[in-house]
Amino acid sequence: MSDKKKVEHSDQWWAERRREYIAKNDLLMESHPDWEFIPPVEFYRVLFPEGFLETKGVMIDWDEPGGGKPNAIALQFTNEFYKAKTKAGKEYDKRRIKRFTITDDLNGITERVSDSNDKNEAVFCAPVSYFGKARNGGNARFLHAFAIDLDGVGPQELSNVLKQISNGYDPNLPRWTSLPQPTFLVNSGTGFHLYYVLEKPIPLHPRFVPFLEEFKDKLTDYIWRDTTSQLEEKQFQGIYQAFRMPGTPTKLNGKTADSKIEDKYEAVAFCHYVGEGWDRKPYLCSLEYLLGYAGSKNDGKDAEELLKLMETGGKTPIEQAKGLWPEWYQTRIVEGRKANGRWTNNRALYDWWLKRIEDEATDHHRYWCLNALASYADKCGVPYDELERDALALVPHLESLTTREDNHFSEQDALAAIQGYGDGSTHKLKVETISRRSAIGISRNKRNGRPQGEHLKIARFARDLNYGEPGGWGNKNGAPTKCDEIRAYAAEHPEASQRAIAKALGVSPTTVNKWLKPDQEPERGKAVAERLAGAKIRVESRLRAGEIAGGQVDLSAFASLLGRSSED
Repeated sequence: MSDKKKVEHSDQWWAERRREYIAKNDLLMESHPDWEFIPPVEFYRVLFPEGFLETKGVMIDWDEPGGGKPNAIALQFTNEFYKAKTKAGKEYDKRRIKRFTITDDLNGITERVSDSNDKNEAVFCAPVSYFGKARNGGNARFLHAFAIDLDGVGPQELSNVLKQISNGYDPNLPRWTSLPQPTFLVNSGTGFHLYYVLEKPIPLHPRFVPFLEEFKDKLTDYIWRDTTSQLEEKQFQGIYQAFRMPGTPTKLNGKTADSKIEDKYEAVAFCHYVGEGWDRKPYLCSLEYLLGYAGSKNDGKDAEELLKLMETGGKTPIEQAKGLWPEWYQTRIVEGRKANGRWTNNRALYDWWLKRIEDEATDHHRYWCLNALASYADKCGVPYDELERDALALVPHLESLTTREDNHFSEQDALAAIQGYGDGSTHKLKVETISRRSAIGISRNKRNGRPQGEHLKIARFARDLNYGEPGGWGNKNGAPTKCDEIRAYAAEHPEASQRAIAKALGVSPTTVNKWLKPDQEPERGKAVAERLAGAKIRVESRLRAGEIAGGQVDLSAFASLLGRSSED
């Protein structure tokens, strides 16, 4: 485990952070006229244009004729606590968080700014619009901006950010010296938020959420540099992350309602405008512009389809969907089947990650370490009760990693990190995402330098040698194969169609069709077994002789040993 010790910051440390906060505001207002202070209501009017959000008091379902409109959601973290129970029944003190719907009039913004300052309570709002009252991925409908949280930003780092933004306008400078132009900069206290407000909000179609999550991680990785933050460890947030609302209190105000801090240190927003006079407008970004700075590995086809989806306002006509996603159309619309099932991994994967957290977790990545633990629990079939016990047991250790007084880690933080267990999206976290967000390196399975295609050819060839049946694994334990199950069911139900058989056995129609075809495999007898055994000996001899080099396999030669063609 880590031997880092928690740092308790002195009053002098906090006084220095407040001085820096003022210096950063002065830097923007006095030295950079292209950035102007923007009041909270105007900030959110740019984020949620007039007419986009639902009118207060109106409730129309999204799927009804004419459709409905989404709302924004604000969360106010009060100074009140109450007794709550986890899903596993453990009682704990939970902070009361009040949820507020923000409608098109934006009156809720003004109310939250006034109330939060009176009570010294933090308020957060994501650049996302939702249907329904729950702020979750299932209800999210549009992404309005990519918001990047840069922590550890002092006056010098802010100067570097502003210089690198201006570099992007100089065609003589290489791209890596610049940052993309944000719409807003928000002084959040000890850090800065960069908002890239989109020209067109992005419909949060489930098909594209993984692509958008990966892209935001890439954009964060590009922007977070040693010149833009004092912290070496980068912090990544998902697209649904809520950020401190401009005009509301920061950590610099103290923690309680009766804080002795006399001056108010609110989150302050600055806007970059383009044009002059009455034509002056806030700068808005296109998705293509941002991809030019930090492309996702899937930004080709995914971005193209996403841009088409944006043209329809998030509602894709069924005929268009048929062309875009034929496999989805066939299984979900034509066949009426639910989404595919999923693999269950070995329990050892969960235990392995639990140990990695104990040994390698760091201060700014504790939340994501436990979020990944929830993902592995979901993948491995570990029950929530056990996940919760393990996560809470880690809290003392994770809290001991705290290096800043304003960044403690509590049981409530741990429970928030694992709350996505079972929601579908947590299960789908990729290895790259887990590694990037947790700052824990995860090595991929080695292929000895071979491309995946060649590696699989060798694996399949070894499989055929070991089990004596091309394409099969021998069924050594004697359990019935899909082939046996399908043929037995077809014999007992001669009137059943292939689709009916597939539905009864929980397999695809393609699998049924495959195994109901006449069996064209050659008879396996003693002669075949002897030939395979001899071939295996000769192949092993060639392997030892080094005839497989550079990851290349002479499949024709290997096939000749088996008396088969290379196509087989």
